[in-house]
Amino acid sequence: MTNRRTSNRSSASSGFTLVEMIVVTLLLLIAMTALLAVFDASARINKNESDVADAQGAVRYGVYQMTRAIRMAGAGGLFVTQAVLNHNDHNLLGINPTGNFSYDNVASGTSVDDWITGTSIPVRPGTDMIEVRGVILSPLLGFDQQTGCNGCTGSQDLTALPIIGDPIIGQHVNNDAANRPQFAAIDAYTVGASAARPMFVLVEDGNSDLHAGCSDPTPGGVTRYPQPAYNVGEIVAQTNLAGGNTFGTVDFGGSRVQRFNTEMPSSSTNQSAVTIAKVRRAGIMDDIVFFIGMDPVGDPQGLHPFLAQGIRRGDKFEVTRLADDVEDMQVAYGIDSNGDNAVNRGASGCAVNPTTDPDPATSILAGCDEWLPNVTGEVAPVDTSFQSQNPFVEGHTGFPIAAHCPTLHSVMITLVAKARDSDPSYRGLAAQGYLAIMNSTAIPVVGNYRRRVQTLRVNLRNYQFQG
Repeated sequence: MTNRRTSNRSSASSGFTLVEMIVVTLLLLIAMTALLAVFDASARINKNESDVADAQGAVRYGVYQMTRAIRMAGAGGLFVTQAVLNHNDHNLLGINPTGNFSYDNVASGTSVDDWITGTSIPVRPGTDMIEVRGVILSPLLGFDQQTGCNGCTGSQDLTALPIIGDPIIGQHVNNDAANRPQFAAIDAYTVGASAARPMFVLVEDGNSDLHAGCSDPTPGGVTRYPQPAYNVGEIVAQTNLAGGNTFGTVDFGGSRVQRFNTEMPSSSTNQSAVTIAKVRRAGIMDDIVFFIGMDPVGDPQGLHPFLAQGIRRGDKFEVTRLADDVEDMQVAYGIDSNGDNAVNRGASGCAVNPTTDPDPATSILAGCDEWLPNVTGEVAPVDTSFQSQNPFVEGHTGFPIAAHCPTLHSVMITLVAKARDSDPSYRGLAAQGYLAIMNSTAIPVVGNYRRRVQTLRVNLRNYQFQG
């Protein structure tokens, strides 16, 4: 009896040993650690994908703004060389350093003076810039012989009528309070104009054609591009079109506005205002620069570059961020060098290789298409490349002159957006960086990031053939 009770008590008190408990706990820890690692990786991937999606969404907004500006380049009558700049105007302040330098793969030390903050915003080295001019962000008005300005030289008023034309042969409505409030839109756009923040007015002549050889119909029935004379002036106060039908006093004589009148921004020659007998169109001219900016104070390590837009106000630009975490922008120019009214491989005749070089419009080989500079070995074009030189002249000393027909027809922009935060475990394609186009020298941000690339091609509507 005693042995049986002792055996029962021993069996009832038996259980897990300490060693068994430690082993079970260790196995559970390993399982939980693995499970948490899976959840952590999933959460990190989800966050980074969300970040890069946000960056890509912001880039879409930036692309919209750039497309809008580039498509409208030259609106109001500007020379194509003044409408799209691939280098700075060395006689205008606001983009540093002073002196004529290329916007292709800009060097360290390049910056844009910001009117809002009073500081200079560094441009990310190795990225591209592009500058676009024209009546872009506000309406362009039509004129007739009843209004305008007296020659549009010196300093004088510029007036406009809400409706122009003839009731019998046709009228153009510049302004209608209910349906076409163009005057109010211009008044609202110029509300901040002042002596410290001047804005520009572009006035186009209705009686001249400087490049008559470019606007004759061709045998194929294609209408080419007339180039009227024009003047650019400055205003230092808000327009009063809705209340008084006037842009106010416009100064067409300043040295700054003369830089926009000359045919070649690379030229050191200023062009004074010419006498305009009949105003055809006028509007507020915008001078817009797009670039990849950096914030040395808020982001000293340069981990979060951004796509920026600067609108010229006198000698500085009002800079706004269009999209964060954009580390590269590369620009190529579509130049019709063989006169076939298209931007393709036609200039060099390089054959399409179905395996290594299949695109019929662009090539990965230097000199094998009409895009410049989109591959290594190609030199960035200069302003004289954007129009034919027949012959070359430095500025307009009178008119008419020989034909300088536009050859720049398109612009191709490539942007690289990245996630905001680095993911050390990410080993995917372009984790360490992505070359936007083959001639890019921009160094990727250090770290493993998810990236997206977006490319757009924009036709310049003011410099396209029209059948």
